[in-house]
Amino acid sequence: MEIHLYTEPGCSACTEAKSFLTSRGVSFQERDVRSNPAYLRILEDDLDCCTLPTLVAGDAIIEGFDREAYECLPANSSPEEPR
Repeated sequence: MEIHLYTEPGCSACTEAKSFLTSRGVSFQERDVRSNPAYLRILEDDLDCCTLPTLVAGDAIIEGFDREAYECLPANSSPEEPR
């Protein structure tokens, strides 16, 4: 399952989410919405979301850092190659 984590610099919840996923061995592709405007467009237009971090795993979308929801993610997921 591909996991994308939409983040921005200076976001403490984003930092906590990245640390949590890494500590549990969950692979993800970080999508910094400030350094790549295309990621911000996807977040706002395609996902209809404005909360960071936002995690997309398959059909599931988790807005904000939700430890319980993140604990359900499988370890060693393969991230998608950047486009």
